[in-house]
Amino acid sequence: MSQPVTISIDVPVASVSLVDNVDSVVSGAKEMETAPESLEKEKEDLIQASKALEDAAVKLQQFQEEIFRSHREQITRLSVEIAGKILLKETADGNYDIGKIVQEALKIAPAQQDIVVRLNPKDLQQLQKITEDKGGDALGNVKLVPDANIGPGQCVVETDKGMIEYFIEEHLKQISEALKITE
Repeated sequence: MSQPVTISIDVPVASVSLVDNVDSVVSGAKEMETAPESLEKEKEDLIQASKALEDAAVKLQQFQEEIFRSHREQITRLSVEIAGKILLKETADGNYDIGKIVQEALKIAPAQQDIVVRLNPKDLQQLQKITEDKGGDALGNVKLVPDANIGPGQCVVETDKGMIEYFIEEHLKQISEALKITE
């Protein structure tokens, strides 16, 4: 016959349940004994998953940088093309100061006795009007020559040391090269 079991508990008991199946209690106890092993396995699995996520994050970062690099070139090219279209429209509309353009071109030219500046015929008329309004020969030893092959807002400065082409396309190329260098 079974003997009564007496249990002493120092804390109040919240609930009591009777176990009919002793085997389930024994298997639950065995599971608790193997719990540290399964926790260790879960910890290893989490470490592996964490490492895989870190690797994926690094690859994603590299991919993002590569995408930005390739788009930077496209953005640069597009920006220069837009600037070119705006400049061409502005020059077609006459929204430029040919006097300043010629002055900038002459700043680049080496100081010479005989300087020839070739301009679009309409620009030449405009520049002559500007110099007349300022009271005479503001360009000194510069000979102005009309050239229908030169577009509006552009000029060619000729000296005995060489020739300077002050063309919109050339400026856009320089801007494009400068943007590529700074990447």
